[in-house]
Amino acid sequence: MNVFENAPFDDDSPDLAEIINATAAGVWTFNVSTKKAIWSLGFYKCLGYEPGEIECSHVNFVENLLYHEDKNAFLASVKNSNAADVQAIHIRLLTKTGYEWFQSTTYKHAGSIISGTLINVHSYKLRLLQAAAVNSAMTATTSLAKLAGWEMNAISKKLFLSNEALEILQLQRTEITTELFLNFIDPADRTALHTALEACLQTGRPFDLNVRLRTLRNSAFWVRIKAVAIINDLGECQMVKGILQDIHLTKHREDELIAILNTFSDQNSRLQNFTHIAAHNLRSYVGNLQSMINLHEESGCPDEREKIFTQIKKSGNNLNFTIEHLNEIAKIDFEASKEKTLIDLEAFFKNVIDVLQSTVQASQAIISSDFTCCPSVYYLPAYLESIFHNLLSNALKYSHPDRVPIIHCESKMEDDRVYLTVEDNGLGIDLEKYGHKVFGMYQTFHTHDTAQGIGLFITRNQVEAMGGNIYIESAVDVGTKFTIMLV
Repeated sequence: MNVFENAPFDDDSPDLAEIINATAAGVWTFNVSTKKAIWSLGFYKCLGYEPGEIECSHVNFVENLLYHEDKNAFLASVKNSNAADVQAIHIRLLTKTGYEWFQSTTYKHAGSIISGTLINVHSYKLRLLQAAAVNSAMTATTSLAKLAGWEMNAISKKLFLSNEALEILQLQRTEITTELFLNFIDPADRTALHTALEACLQTGRPFDLNVRLRTLRNSAFWVRIKAVAIINDLGECQMVKGILQDIHLTKHREDELIAILNTFSDQNSRLQNFTHIAAHNLRSYVGNLQSMINLHEESGCPDEREKIFTQIKKSGNNLNFTIEHLNEIAKIDFEASKEKTLIDLEAFFKNVIDVLQSTVQASQAIISSDFTCCPSVYYLPAYLESIFHNLLSNALKYSHPDRVPIIHCESKMEDDRVYLTVEDNGLGIDLEKYGHKVFGMYQTFHTHDTAQGIGLFITRNQVEAMGGNIYIESAVDVGTKFTIMLV
């Protein structure tokens, strides 16, 4: 088939039709007036056919060979084509083996003739699409991982930031000084990062650090900064390249996990302590009861049997108290999982004083409080009532006989934590001698008819079950001060 059979060539000119037909490119013409289409041999070859295997017509091309989603683009290129400004578009055509990508160009000639070319670009297009897919996947992965790139010039010490880095830092400029960047870093981590940067510049040593960062909008979070040195043939650092990653959520979850593990560890420690105490105390009571029962059975004297029986009843009552105490301790971790409520410290403190009013009046105690620093706290009401009650009742119980009891309670905030202090001028405790026993079970350090040595043990377990701590300062004949870190 000769596409340009009527083209005027000199005898010395090559046959352009032969050249076109010999190429893998397809050439077509279409007469708008007569609706006649002509396809070159290359056109058929591009589609994988021989002439005559498929109908050579404009309708067949547009309706059957051209992929439906590319129809509008192709027809628009035909309509807008002109000889002065030829534009190529990519379309999909149905070849003998399936749809493939082609580059299409269209030319509008004088009169009613339109011509065009087709070049198979399927492999090239697939590589482009694959590269775009990889780039899209990398962009998505980078976005999900919150990764950003940065570079630092070894001579000017200026940082060049990627768009992702600008987003993390909440900046507008793509270039900043190292000093400005370091100002974003928390002072506690700034020296370590500066040292790592200098080592990377001087010796090429890479680094990978987790640091706290604060943006211009005062947003604080954790980031990971990783870098490697780019050196020349002489081993001199020319540039430092690295990544910046927002790891705040990961770090937060890591801290939460550590806190959970610490809680489990504390609970396990308390459980082991509780098990030891329960086993020891119950074994002691049971052994004592068994011994007295044996004495009661062996004794033939009625008076002696009566005395032994009285001791048996007393031991039984003590055993009952011990079981009640152990049951109260066993419930601590279970109760700690209940929902906290916002507690007005002043009102709550006064309620506890009202419960102890008879003891307060009898001792003529002077009790004061100051909760202005932290007026309220989220806590378990039952626990806070128990803490106040135990510490106040102890201060009243162990008041100094030579002076009026003075008790003061106040709240304070330190490092976003709430603290309570309860201070008295009572008998005090020799901490050098008894400090390791103060919060133990059934530990008493002064003679008192109602002393059981259980209050501080329960208070410590309640405080620790809520994630806090309790501390004691005391001096004999001076007084005692308890400090409780609530949350």
